[in-house]
Amino acid sequence: MSERPGPREPEAVTRKEATQLAALLHAVEEAEHLLVVTHDNPDPDALASAAALGFLLKSCGGLEPTLAFGGIVGRAENRALIEELGVEFLRLGESTEIAPPTVVALVDTQPRAGNLALPAGRIANIVIDHHPLRPETAASPFADVRPEYGANSSILVEYLRAAGLEPDRMLATGLFYGVQSETADLGREVSAADITASLYLYPRTDPEAYGRIRHPRLPAGYFRSVHKALEEARRYGPVIVAPVGRLAYPDMVAELADLLIRAKGIDWALALGRYDESLLISVRTAQPTAHAGELVRGVIGDRGSAGGHGMMAGGQVRLHGLTDDEAAALTESILSDFLEALSVSEERPASLIET
Repeated sequence: MSERPGPREPEAVTRKEATQLAALLHAVEEAEHLLVVTHDNPDPDALASAAALGFLLKSCGGLEPTLAFGGIVGRAENRALIEELGVEFLRLGESTEIAPPTVVALVDTQPRAGNLALPAGRIANIVIDHHPLRPETAASPFADVRPEYGANSSILVEYLRAAGLEPDRMLATGLFYGVQSETADLGREVSAADITASLYLYPRTDPEAYGRIRHPRLPAGYFRSVHKALEEARRYGPVIVAPVGRLAYPDMVAELADLLIRAKGIDWALALGRYDESLLISVRTAQPTAHAGELVRGVIGDRGSAGGHGMMAGGQVRLHGLTDDEAAALTESILSDFLEALSVSEERPASLIET
């Protein structure tokens, strides 16, 4: 059996990459404390990006960053990723105080995105993201937003290469999984930068660790949620929707949407469910130019927050203070608006599975 190929040497660092790195390091040169924050209920791309930025600024800036997120990590793959990375994350809550001297860096999200446990009025000093640029990001002293990239991890790989830093096998594995999960194995919203990052990272990964992340043991709650989703899923022509009620964990809606979009003949998949006092929504489409993020933002409107990319998006609506009947009525209203926006509201629904 032949040996695995050795790590590829990075191509020459471009002037733009060197300038971006210098600007980032300048943004933290006076910092005493650094807090790196992902969006709530972070996915692999966010977790790996946070770990990479922490490594970069510790190596080049002499800082000891604190990594943090709001919400929880429920998906088995994401929990396995944190364990393999070997880094600690602080869980932010609504009452968490962030001292004014602390420099705050956001990864895979932007200010006022709606899924961010950052106190109102707290300006993010650094923003590194791959979602569409938000107006509020203009207030941040340093912002690097690249919506043309499929994965935020690919941006961080460029920073590491520009700094001449070699990620260890665990960080390389985490970043590689971040890129692959975000782009559906380079098959969804992929850019040349994502392919380059993957080619650079793959020889540096730990295959066994990658296998443990990608194929973890699954809790019973996962199978209950899948069972519920399959029972409740309805097809409206090329659209499939699955209102699944209470969720075992918040990122379950993304897992369900990823599963349902694979159904034959389906162009759009919508999964929505309730976790604590919020209605969570996840949307996937098989159409590369569908602008899913714009669709979700338009449907949710001022009822909550939403965002995303061309082929994947999500949103959440607070249900605080609503009775169960009121929450159910709001859910039906949002579902109806989605069907109307997708021009299938007149379609007769059919069960996804025969009962």
